Amino acid sequence: LTTVSPSSRKTCYNILSNHDKENPTMLQNTPTVYLSRLASPSLQRFLQSNGFQLNSLDVPVVYPEIATHADILLCQLGLWEKAQIFHGDPEKLTRNYPGNIRYNAVCTGKYFIHNLQYTDPDLLAAAEAKAAADSIILTKIHVKQGYTRCSLLPVDDRSFITSDAGIAKTLADHDTDVLLIHPGHVHLPGFDYGFIGGTGGGLPLSGRRLLVVNGNIETHPDYKKIATFLEDRDIDLYYSKDSPLMDIGSILVDAAPKPLQQPAQD
Repeated sequence: LTTVSPSSRKTCYNILSNHDKENPTMLQNTPTVYLSRLASPSLQRFLQSNGFQLNSLDVPVVYPEIATHADILLCQLGLWEKAQIFHGDPEKLTRNYPGNIRYNAVCTGKYFIHNLQYTDPDLLAAAEAKAAADSIILTKIHVKQGYTRCSLLPVDDRSFITSDAGIAKTLADHDTDVLLIHPGHVHLPGFDYGFIGGTGGGLPLSGRRLLVVNGNIETHPDYKKIATFLEDRDIDLYYSKDSPLMDIGSILVDAAPKPLQQPAQD
């Protein structure tokens, strides 16, 4: 293990919790991470040992290679301590592109980035409502790449890592910093390669901001550039060397889940 410092419909998909189900109040108050059950065991242990509830998904309506990917059904609104999860409707998804991308957006709080032609209207409305509640003006950016979250790793409100030159070119027209890296060098079972966005996500931990990556990012030819990009923004990096760098459909966090409503006492 390496740390580098500077409303669900059960018939359509299942959310599987890895924490103790006998204490629902604890579950509701615990920051929750959504990630594929194919995530590295050492990554899962790291997250659990630091107090995160882990939930994995199964969305059988899409093709099997991405059926466990959180970013196919969920979208993280905001970053770090303000991050919240929008839960999509699996009945709106279809097996193939573009019917399986309607929730695969990046929303940092300041920017909402997606192929807006296919964005789910309820997701966009939720992003706008959250921005208004946080007193932020949300800028919507259209990109051609529909698998936006898979392809784009948000680092902070205006900083991103991607191997997609089209996304990088579009973001260059806005107040953003983008690290464009070499494509490939990311495993994705069933495909020739995966994407950097799908390998990770940002988490608040012990007063720090931590980018968590599934697998050994040192194997990527641009690892040193990535590490420097994060260090320059005072963001720590966690990854494990015991598994390959793999696209698992992003690592999404609900940093401040609402407490469970207890029934009134007689």
